[in-house]
Amino acid sequence: MTLCFGRFPGTVTLTRYLGMLNCQTASVDSPPKAMLHEIDFYQITDRLRYLQDVKDAPFEMTEAEEYFLHSQLIVDPELDNTRELLEQDIDALSSLLNCHIWIDFSDLRNQIVAQQFADDTGHTSMEFFLHQILLSAELDRRIRVYATNAGRCNDKLVSALSRKVAWSVLLSRIFLEKMDFEVCGIATASFAGFISMLLVDKIRQLDKIWEIGYALQWPRMEEVKSLVQKEAVDRAMHFRWSTPSLTFLLGLTLPGPCASFMAMSCLVDCSPAHQENLVRLQEMWPQSGFQYLSNTYWQWESIVGKVLGAMEGSKCVAGWIGPCAFTPDLDLVQYVRIHQSRPVERMKSRDRKTIALRSDPLGLRDANYRVCDFVMVLPDLDKYVDNIKMEKLAVKIHGDPTTFESGDLLEHDVAVQFAINGVAWPVRLRYDVSFVAAAACDSGPHVLFCEYAYKAVSVRKLTNNFEWAGWNGATDSPTGYPDEVDDDTVLLIEAYGAADSACFARAWCAHMGLSAVVADISITCLACAIREGYAARMAVVIASGISPYSGHH
Repeated sequence: MTLCFGRFPGTVTLTRYLGMLNCQTASVDSPPKAMLHEIDFYQITDRLRYLQDVKDAPFEMTEAEEYFLHSQLIVDPELDNTRELLEQDIDALSSLLNCHIWIDFSDLRNQIVAQQFADDTGHTSMEFFLHQILLSAELDRRIRVYATNAGRCNDKLVSALSRKVAWSVLLSRIFLEKMDFEVCGIATASFAGFISMLLVDKIRQLDKIWEIGYALQWPRMEEVKSLVQKEAVDRAMHFRWSTPSLTFLLGLTLPGPCASFMAMSCLVDCSPAHQENLVRLQEMWPQSGFQYLSNTYWQWESIVGKVLGAMEGSKCVAGWIGPCAFTPDLDLVQYVRIHQSRPVERMKSRDRKTIALRSDPLGLRDANYRVCDFVMVLPDLDKYVDNIKMEKLAVKIHGDPTTFESGDLLEHDVAVQFAINGVAWPVRLRYDVSFVAAAACDSGPHVLFCEYAYKAVSVRKLTNNFEWAGWNGATDSPTGYPDEVDDDTVLLIEAYGAADSACFARAWCAHMGLSAVVADISITCLACAIREGYAARMAVVIASGISPYSGHH
């Protein structure tokens, strides 16, 4: 997730924002091009041990490996004399893994890997799981060899596979790194033996739990410390962890949002008294959060986390934003889902090809450039704002509670109430907008080409009229976005000063349905931030901090 999170809590990088525009197609279940041989548990573990030993060896396919594949794993398909045998093996294995009988690890619900073998079926479920890992590892081995011989990029060949097969191959790589057969040889038929074979990184994962809890100022750090010290004695499991926590301790975490829920599940498991109240965390709903004693914690994909990430003291750790403000509207320990609508983003997939053109520092290419066409944009620090203070976080059930049946998980509306010049201003967070962290610029401040039109507005003026380019937040537009938004002008919100001002600016954007570029003027000059707004086709740029170019401190 290095290329996902921005430098400020609650923000993402421009790379991540553009990546969200991709349309991912589901895997198509097609008939396999080969059949499976019957193979027992111990043959599978023997072969996985061999693949672990040769995973860093020269990428050459031996005759013994070809013999094992066609005599133990798959029944020979009809051979095509016009193609290489290695290519046909790759097609056969990928078609087998694409069948519906295998686990689809691209599905978020299946990425809690421990639940695939930590059930009552015991030996059978472990054998089925390891069988899929073996097929994936054999496919990965042949892809690496083929890429080396053909002089092609291995990752490009993997990305050409269906999503289901590509995720299974990725898990097999992680599994081979974590597996340690020296502990118990092949005597892994018992669940305890199987787990001890995998707990290679247990000490390191326990240290990560401690670091995450410390960074998020977890209220029950004493319990976390005590449990971590007990578990760090050896590889045996001395505590009954939930399956998400067990997956995290095994190190079998796949990239994506699932890893953050596993990390938080470990912290929750350390306090069994409150574990039942937060069992819904295992559903891994991205637009969610919870209150835990004196703090609230929110997922990085929820609009509440995106807005409250601007507050002083908030951090983004392992995909969770906190510690955030306590709310009296929730119980001391309570999980909530957030109701938020999707705005229509102005950035389309086709616009990615013209990013460089839209944000060129020189504007339109020309043989000559006039000095008068460029202006120096400096922050007006007289607009320093210190009269905006966040008062409270208001949470209420979305819709009519009487229409829901018992047991239904209700969605909640969230509003952030600010005190501005002694007047209460509640701002409801209606839209799931995105905040892109502006990239740092070098040797600024820079000049801005005159055709990059912008309008600078102090954050305090947002209270006068909730309107920008005809969008006042009161119109129930079916698209969630106004038809008459001005594409040619960027709104520059000057939120210099206290962190509450930047939080209010983000809340205003969430109320309007306007995504924004977030810039700290001590890192990014205003000209570069405005051009990045044009690059991302965002109507708003939020500038905060104190400029180092002004001489003010």
